[in-house]
Amino acid sequence: MLIEQAVNRLAQPRATETLGISDFDPTRLAHLLQITGPSLGPELLARLTEDLTATQETLAEGVRSADGSADGSADWKRLREGSHVLISLSGSVGALSLQAMSETLNAVAHAQDRDALVALMPPLAAELSALIRLIRATRAPTGIAE
Repeated sequence: MLIEQAVNRLAQPRATETLGISDFDPTRLAHLLQITGPSLGPELLARLTEDLTATQETLAEGVRSADGSADGSADWKRLREGSHVLISLSGSVGALSLQAMSETLNAVAHAQDRDALVALMPPLAAELSALIRLIRATRAPTGIAE
């Protein structure tokens, strides 16, 4: 019952910021870049982009298994693994709504709830794509006062 309530709440249309992420705390990403420093900031952003893109592919493959399998089952293990990575990454950069959806995805994957998965994935995939675009567009601080 809790999974269905969470999926229904997260799948509802809601006002989103122009970023495409409904709840984003930019101070988290800024803090990460600050503690990383100007020399490693570009590498951090590159790795975040790489890891988020790989997770996006992992989740898509897990969902595609549902479309291509004879019994319509998803690759629940792959979805659980992807959700764990996404919970961590999205939370650390401040994509709080994506983090919440990732936590719900983890519960959905554990319950192997195909209907909940179908409802959850479109908004989750949209926010993940928006986060990847945001990270790609972010420039690391140079350390030079402007």
